[in-house]
Amino acid sequence: MELPFEVGALYNRQKQIHGVFGGQQQGGISTPKEHPLVIAFTGEAGASHGYHDFWDDDEVFHYFGEGQVGDMKYVAGNRAIGEHVKERKALVLFQMMGKGRPCRFLGRFICQSSYVQPDTPDREGQPRSAIVFRLRSLETSLGLAASETKQAEIDTAFDVVGATTARRETELRTKQRLFRERLIGYEKGCRLTGIEDLRFLRASHIKPWADSTHSERVDGENGLLLAPHADLLFDRGWISFSSSGRLLVSKVLPSDVDGRLGLNLDTSIGRGTFSERQLDFLRFHRTFVFERLPR
Repeated sequence: MELPFEVGALYNRQKQIHGVFGGQQQGGISTPKEHPLVIAFTGEAGASHGYHDFWDDDEVFHYFGEGQVGDMKYVAGNRAIGEHVKERKALVLFQMMGKGRPCRFLGRFICQSSYVQPDTPDREGQPRSAIVFRLRSLETSLGLAASETKQAEIDTAFDVVGATTARRETELRTKQRLFRERLIGYEKGCRLTGIEDLRFLRASHIKPWADSTHSERVDGENGLLLAPHADLLFDRGWISFSSSGRLLVSKVLPSDVDGRLGLNLDTSIGRGTFSERQLDFLRFHRTFVFERLPR
């Protein structure tokens, strides 16, 4: 079926999603009666109870079913996801950005299987059995693109290892895609512009790709979502962030460039908090990338 959504874009849940297709306006799974569609929402609700949806190394998204108290049951929305192929219904996924805020469209998915995870805390903190669905994205990307610099690093990797085969190239592209998929679970938008629409953002490694281990390259916490011009400044070491979340600006950044870019490079403004793992990567960035410009 044709959908009026673009991957990476933001939509108002009540007006632009349920207002068009109907379905339950509360909860994590919505099943419109008049359309062959199952709408799932992922976000921070589960994390507040001690679990969260996640991407595994094979790019399969593990999505926890609905049910706040007691063991999850294979009924209602859970059954709708598990049997959407059988029922000939499209399965789409949105990311909740916060209470009262728009939802980000992540695209179409297909449910491959499900499993039961024991000892998962419910709303009251009691252990229960949770149903987890293995979802595979049908999209080629989440609307994000690697910067030209990072693309060059990937191309260089082909030459360094002498692996120019299609298989090797596919593996590297997959790592980049997995990194982007995981990154949006930690970062909502650009720290300098506030943009949250993925179509206008880039996934930027904090610790550069070339310096990262295999696991660090696909670690979502080793990244920031940045507008293209902010990504360029961060990638080249013109800007960084302190452990307290303050913006750091290189003393050698030309003042005319600063003004013409139109970015708010006010170092007195806090840019939010970072996770402990992000802080570790930022220490590397400040030491080995920030202001380490070629002379």
